[in-house]
Amino acid sequence: MQKILITAALAAGLLASIPAMADSVVVEDAWIRATAPGQDNGALRFTITSPKAGKVTAVSTPVAASVEIHTMTREGGKMKMRAIDAVALPADTAVDLGAGGNHIMLIGLKQPMKAGDSVPFTVTLQIGDGGKETVEAKAEVRPVGGESGGHGGHGMHHGH
Repeated sequence: MQKILITAALAAGLLASIPAMADSVVVEDAWIRATAPGQDNGALRFTITSPKAGKVTAVSTPVAASVEIHTMTREGGKMKMRAIDAVALPADTAVDLGAGGNHIMLIGLKQPMKAGDSVPFTVTLQIGDGGKETVEAKAEVRPVGGESGGHGGHGMHHGH
């Protein structure tokens, strides 16, 4: 009897410590590189996982006039960037927007992106045949070159 209680308590403790990934969309590792003076465009990077197949159809943030989903394609030996309507989300598969060809462009930044700031954004998804869902998240602004542990790298891992 005691063994069963301990197992149940352990299971309850583990479940309590895991976010509700089984039935909700998870946005992780969201960040924006700090901008130089006069720079009015930027890129938002994040990883998104959905329990059900769907697609990212839009991203918005109050710090940019518009936000576009872009993809990189090779045409005639040159890399070209173009806007696309959506990014596919296979069920239970982390999709990294920023590392590969697909990324999120912030156009017409309303303020400089300063290292250490936190920027709110909203991801709109279409799940399955039509249900729309939105996910609110925040992106950390990282210093230029900070990913390699440069002078501003000390503050990159807080909040996790």
